[in-house]
Parts: sequence; structure tokens; C-alpha cells
Amino acid sequence: MKKGLGLLTIQIFAFSILSMGIDFSFAGSEPFDEKMLPILSEYLIIADKLASDKTESVTEAAKKIEGLAGSLSPSLVTGEHASHYKNLPKNIAEAAKKMSQAKDIASMRSSLVELSKPMGMWTSMSKPAGINLVYCSMRPGAWLQKGSVIRNPYYGAKMARCGEIVSGPDAKKK
Repeated sequence: MKKGLGLLTIQIFAFSILSMGIDFSFAGSEPFDEKMLPILSEYLIIADKLASDKTESVTEAAKKIEGLAGSLSPSLVTGEHASHYKNLPKNIAEAAKKMSQAKDIASMRSSLVELSKPMGMWTSMSKPAGINLVYCSMRPGAWLQKGSVIRNPYYGAKMARCGEIVSGPDAKKK
């Protein structure tokens, strides 16, 4: 791969995410967060598919996440949160690999719990605008989503609105 092609790929993913209406205000390390954009894009595809009780594209998105996580370097992060980013690439890659090997929707949903942990940690530090962290106590598990209408990827149509936005732009202020 040519060196300039990597940046072009990131810019294309960033444009596609921005065209989805997601605005990012970087609170962590900007270079690290920029590399997280395509991972977030693929993650949102997975959560959306599972919330719709569908599995197509989930394995492919998980494989993309695994590959993209391999290009993440915690050394891009400096400052007070640097130590928190240390294991994010490894944890994202391992969870994505597990999801890519899942054979059914139940296994994919279980893998999403594990993938959502490092993704939620990153979101809590970097605070991408428009992204909410939602928690379902019935699972229990959290996930990321855009918008205020709950779309539970763990239960799909069975319990589509089960969950509470715990952080992000649509979280209720206590």
C-alpha cells in the first residue's frame, strides 16, 4: 500500500461518517481519534444490523475493525489519558476477532458486549459528538449509537427500546 493511500482511506471514512451527521470534537489525541473514525463507522454498522435482527455485514465489519485496530498506536496519545489508551487497540482487535468468528446472532450479540467495552472507554474519553453510550440492565451490556431513539442490538425487535442513554449528547442530565 502506498503511504498516501492510508491517509486517503481515513479521509474517505471520515467523510462518510460526517455525511451520516456525526460530528467529532476530539478530546483525546487527535491522531488516535482520527484512526478510530473508521472503526466507529464499522461498529455502528454492527450495532445497527444486530438491532434490526440481521447478521449480514456483521462478520465483514468485525474483520475490518480487527484490521484497523492493528494500525492504532497508543503512542499517538499524550497527556493525562495516555495510560487509558494503552490497551485499547489490543482489546478492540481481540473483541472484533471473536465477533468475526461468531456463527449466529446470539454469539454476535455476546461478542458485541466485549467490543463495546473498549469502544465505550474510548468514547468516554474522546467524546465524539453525536454518539451516545446506552446501557441495558437486562443484558447487562452497553453499546454506542447515534441518536436518542434506543435501538437495542442485544434484543433486537424483542426489546427494541430497552436501555438508557447514560452519556453523550442525548443523556438526561440528573
